[in-house]
Parts: sequence; structure tokens; C-alpha cells
Amino acid sequence: MNGMKIDTLENCMPDIDSGTTLIRMGRAASELDVMSPQFESLPQKAQQFCQIFKMQIEQSTLQKLSNKEVPWTMSDQEEAAIYDMRLGMEKSFLFGVKNRLWDPVKKENVMLTGGIWYQAGKTFNYDEDSLTQDSVIDMMRQAFTGNAGSKRKILIGGSGLIGSLNKLNYTKVVTAAETVTKWGIDFNQLRSKFGTLYVLLSEIFDEVGMPDNGLIIDPQYLQKYSHLPFTTESLDLKKSGVRNVDALVLTEASCLVLRYPKAHMRIVMQ
Repeated sequence: MNGMKIDTLENCMPDIDSGTTLIRMGRAASELDVMSPQFESLPQKAQQFCQIFKMQIEQSTLQKLSNKEVPWTMSDQEEAAIYDMRLGMEKSFLFGVKNRLWDPVKKENVMLTGGIWYQAGKTFNYDEDSLTQDSVIDMMRQAFTGNAGSKRKILIGGSGLIGSLNKLNYTKVVTAAETVTKWGIDFNQLRSKFGTLYVLLSEIFDEVGMPDNGLIIDPQYLQKYSHLPFTTESLDLKKSGVRNVDALVLTEASCLVLRYPKAHMRIVMQ
């Protein structure tokens, strides 16, 4: 105990009233101490499903040989399919609902991954009319305190939220800095005494009907698990007698996990 000195007591532990708040500080050892009571910390178990994402591209033999007004090839079709697959994966990673479905025809389970939106441990609610610099400071205080997270986090949000943030007049308390490039992505910075937010527009929020919401992520505690990395496999459907086409299958089995949920926060407009 490292409390205030009491004049009437000497080398004695003072009485502690019921309900007194105790603050745990550093352990103290004597000169001859070698051992100390061991430190214990228990993690909290959580479960996540990795989803198998697939996309198949086909081009028939006659389509490949015919003349076209538009030079559309198998490569163009593959590029469009990859973009559509990545877009669907991003929606699942953000807002997917973790579930296990039973396919009665194939007699097997289909795993659906859970989105990180539901994994965040904090929620900040705001009103559109009351979004001011003061409320932004409150938002950043809640995002950067009460956890062991880093002082640089990412804010992704819909067009409504990003537009409201851009309309604010910032002072030296909160500053909107120039664009910075991190992980190959251009972010706008939002700085305060609590930390720095890398702000990025995500149209996924608009597509799912949440343009005024956002999510603050600590990239240090964002983990991606890939049981099957993104691969492209060519199928020979002609020899197998299935279809007279050239076929490619794109596959990835992966999921996202937020470690230390309190280091991440949802932003929701009431």
C-alpha cells in the first residue's frame, strides 16, 4: 500500500473503509527479495468462422472465336469478376453475420463469416444537427482512452459522416491535416490531443444503407486469417464433358478478427 502518511501511525497499514477505491501501483520488494507473486492474465475466448469465397468465370469456345464489336476477352471478364468478388468480400468482412447454414442438397455446412462492425467493443452515438468540433473531441476521447491501443487509428465511414466531418471548422484543438499515405492508401488526417485518425471514405456504408455511420479501427489489433489465400484455378470442363467452355475459379477462405475489442469503436447516427 502506498497511501498518505499518517502522523499517529508508524510503519503500520492504515484501516481501509468499506467502499474505498484502491489504485494498484507498482510492486515493491525488499533488498533481499528474489521472488515475487506471479502475474496472471486470462484471455477471453471468442469464435469466428472463415468463409470460403468463390467466383467462376466462363467463356464458350464460339464466343472466343467470334468477331466482336467490343474487344471483350477472358481477361476483361476476369478483371470484372475479381472486382465484384473483392467488393462482396469487403461487405462480408464489415457487416457479415456469423452463421452456419446446412445445405440439405449437398449434405454439408456452409460457413458465413462475421463482420468486424459487430466485433467492436465501443459505440459512439451522435446527432446530425449536433456534430460539432466539441462532439468530435468527445468521439476521439472515447476512441483513444480506456484501452491499450495505439495513438493512430483508422476511421472509415459513409459519405454522410465524411461530409459532416468536412463541413466543420477546425481550430488548433482539432486540426484537419494534409493527405498522408499509409499501406498504399491515401488518408486524410484528423488530429487532436488524444491521437490521430486516418479518415477514409468507404462507399460500402452507403451501399448497406448506413451512409452516416462509421467505424474506428486500430490497425495494430486487426487480424486477417487466411486458410486458403487468393488463388486462380483453371478448370478443364471440356475433357470432363461438362461444358464446352474455358473456365476459371477464384477462391479465398479467410476472415477478419478484431483483437482487444475496446480498441475499436462504432460511430452511429441516432
